[in-house]
Amino acid sequence: MKEISLNDTVYNLVKQYPEIREVIISLGFEPLRSDKMLNTAGRIMTIGKALKRNDVPEDAFVETLAKNGFSVKELTSAAVAPSEAAETAALTGGIARMGSTEFQERQDILQSLILRLHKGEDWDAVQADFKKHFTGVSAYEISVMEQGLMGKGIDAEDIQRLCNVHASLFGGSIEAVYTTSAEQQHAGHPIQVLKLENLAIENTLEKVSKLLAVYLETKEPSLKAGIQKQLALLGEFDKHYARKEYAIFPIMENKGITAPPKVMWGVDDDIRAMYKDFKTLLQNEDFAAIPKAFSDLKYEMTEMITKEEDILLPMIIDIFNEDHWLQIAKESEEIGYCIVKPEAKWVPERSIPEDVSHETLTTEANPYITFQTGHLTPHQLEKMLNNIPLELTFVDADNIVRYYNDNGEEKFFKRTSSAIGRDVMNCHPPKSLPIVTKLLADLKSGAKESESMWFRAMGKFIMVTYRAVRDDDGSYMGTLEYVQDIQPIIDLDGEKRTLS
Repeated sequence: MKEISLNDTVYNLVKQYPEIREVIISLGFEPLRSDKMLNTAGRIMTIGKALKRNDVPEDAFVETLAKNGFSVKELTSAAVAPSEAAETAALTGGIARMGSTEFQERQDILQSLILRLHKGEDWDAVQADFKKHFTGVSAYEISVMEQGLMGKGIDAEDIQRLCNVHASLFGGSIEAVYTTSAEQQHAGHPIQVLKLENLAIENTLEKVSKLLAVYLETKEPSLKAGIQKQLALLGEFDKHYARKEYAIFPIMENKGITAPPKVMWGVDDDIRAMYKDFKTLLQNEDFAAIPKAFSDLKYEMTEMITKEEDILLPMIIDIFNEDHWLQIAKESEEIGYCIVKPEAKWVPERSIPEDVSHETLTTEANPYITFQTGHLTPHQLEKMLNNIPLELTFVDADNIVRYYNDNGEEKFFKRTSSAIGRDVMNCHPPKSLPIVTKLLADLKSGAKESESMWFRAMGKFIMVTYRAVRDDDGSYMGTLEYVQDIQPIIDLDGEKRTLS
């Protein structure tokens, strides 16, 4: 029998034993039919990590390989018998049915444990009590638990502050209770894109780690340049996080899952800040502070990968339909990808997809919109608004995002079609909510008619203006936000009165 190791990369295994490729594919690794996938992700993903990412039970893996003449070095024991597996499932309590007495009892215990942590109780004591009651919790239970805590007055930032403490409390106990469909395993599907990017993030972090270890010893300038090159690549994680925040979170909120997105967005922003701080320390050659700064950054980014794949995906995979995933795929192209691009565009075999975001407004009977100063067709109006050199967003009196223009260029503030119909409060990270809440309250009450801010970002000088929109009787209709790069205006000199 041929022996393999969980530490072998998928690429090396297939190269050494070509026949094992079909065996691995049969276990749910359909993307490995692609040579490009094998030669990219396969070179850096070990078979052990692949099992974990695709939630393949080790016993099933061992049994399948044994039938095909392979053994696994680290898994020498026989596969768990069905009766033993059933007994193990019984010990964990499985997944309690939503609304059942058992589910509520588990929720009460989980919330009580987390509240004890928030009050500063000893972690070991709380974990000991956790182990008394649970051998496993589902991602869905964690979602409901966080929602319940926020309902008891604990805000998202407090939950975020102890997010990793929560994760370590549940460590190894989060049950993988979802499976991906064949369609969701296709190259280009948002689930596959997320997992492949996470693999690329891990790989880039490892490269930085190895270069940094040598650089701190030698202080060689060429090594510093190499680290900065890898950091520039790693910086594309911002697009990965933005796709969660602007394409996935809005659908979660529409499904009533509001607490986890708020918490995760807050942690995303913390990681963004840590990344910027580390870049600055490296540039300034602050050798005393660099090691801890990178260690903390690497830890948090790795933890976020775990949260995305072990908590976020199980939470949404059964409630998002194909239309949702199509919408996410479309908006992902608008936002951009991280380090690696999808091997192919995901196009499911189906009829024309339903629109899950907008109602279609029929205007054939009356093709013109009449204004006090003229009339335009909706098409003319849309083209005109898209040609105004401003990013426009309108939020109505109930704080619901109703409109944004789109000229096809990259925006200073990301906007996707998922924002339409969304509470504007959910379009901002938790740390920004106090400012947004006060601003809208002031505009609505009449304490202010407008507010402007200006700052440098993305190599531009950005000015943002918020203006109250009022009806003829003075009643508040909503807020118009417009954003522009004012650097070209600042740079103007003299006069220009003739055509170019």
